[in-house]
Amino acid sequence: MVKHFSRRDFLKTTALAGAGAALSSLPHFRVGAQEPVTIRLMAWGNPTEVEAREATIAMFHEQHPNIRVEFLHTPDDYMVKLQTMLAGGDYPDVIFLGNGDILPFVTRGQLLPLNDLIERDGVDTSDIFPNIYNLYNVDGVQYGFPVDAPNQQLFYNKTMFEEAGVEPPPSDWDDETWTWDAFLEKAIALTDASKNRWGYQVLPGFRPWWIWVTANGGSFFNEDGTACVLNEPPAVEALQFLADLIHVHKVAPPLDVATEMGGATLFQSGITAMETWWPAIGYMRTNIGDKFVWDVAPHPAGAAGKSTSGGGTGHTISAFSQHPEEAWEFLKFVISQPAVERWTDIMGIVPPLQSVAQSEVFLKPDLPPENIQVFTEGSAYLRPDPQHPAFTQASQIAVSELQALWLGGVSAQEVCDRIVDQVNRLL
Repeated sequence: MVKHFSRRDFLKTTALAGAGAALSSLPHFRVGAQEPVTIRLMAWGNPTEVEAREATIAMFHEQHPNIRVEFLHTPDDYMVKLQTMLAGGDYPDVIFLGNGDILPFVTRGQLLPLNDLIERDGVDTSDIFPNIYNLYNVDGVQYGFPVDAPNQQLFYNKTMFEEAGVEPPPSDWDDETWTWDAFLEKAIALTDASKNRWGYQVLPGFRPWWIWVTANGGSFFNEDGTACVLNEPPAVEALQFLADLIHVHKVAPPLDVATEMGGATLFQSGITAMETWWPAIGYMRTNIGDKFVWDVAPHPAGAAGKSTSGGGTGHTISAFSQHPEEAWEFLKFVISQPAVERWTDIMGIVPPLQSVAQSEVFLKPDLPPENIQVFTEGSAYLRPDPQHPAFTQASQIAVSELQALWLGGVSAQEVCDRIVDQVNRLL
């Protein structure tokens, strides 16, 4: 459960009061729509996600012929476009958010509380992974349902490992030999720049480097949320380790070179041997095909032990929706077992329902990865996105400033000091 920070209480109270005033002007909730109603769902997504979303929307339409869902697919600059719409009074009914964005939206009074609706309709949430479900809960109030339960892990190219004569990473979370040093040793052995083969790729997004920071004991904010602490030794050491993979050990391509070669698709192209990524298993199956054999492994343990990042995404309802009841019907549907099974079957993502995660719909024993259980077991080590009202903006600052570190010429300490200075001024 997310807790508010005391210095934000006044902001939270005033924002929620505004939301309450807006809600009082909405139509009373109805048990079911009598006239056809269209609700708008805003979400991002790659082609596989779009396929999964359109499939579940079609299922919903079959069961709710009087409710139509208009899918506002927004693959680029999602948060900027969403906030621009909200600021202009253009409110999507259902908003797709990462778990780290829940608290900022709640603080601004932009999300509809779901507790009364859950109780009214007797929605059973016991099958949802508890630690994932609680990521959408603020001070005891539920604001959304998860669509997945992913955590970043290590994808690896088994074919490249075999060709280089390197032992694959262990699949057992209890294997204490799988450390950063062991990871580096394998990355060095797998790299052959003359053949454009690299041991690892440092991806610039937040979660692929956040997992290294948390494994080393680092934090983004201090305990009471009053200051950014990304420039303290645990975080700086982790980020410098990643930068050294590029510029010292030369087992990962520089950011500009990686971008020219295909950006985040290098692993799927067989150029990099290892990659930290979210469990878009269906996407990997489709894009790798039979080019090589691949699998997944737990992320190597750092000084603070094992860690995974992520926590996934979920559906929420706008506090200013003109059709809250219809939006609620959609939220209930997408967390139902049939919808989750359909989404999981297409996406190959870790499902939010424990029953589906234990079924062949997810496990698919005849398809890669062989060690798919790494993802479900990894939930126990989840370190989710920092829960803070300013996280969305703060993480954007960090990702932007860290570009200089990945490109080279500056130290992690210098970059982290700049990040802390900017974030603390934001706070």
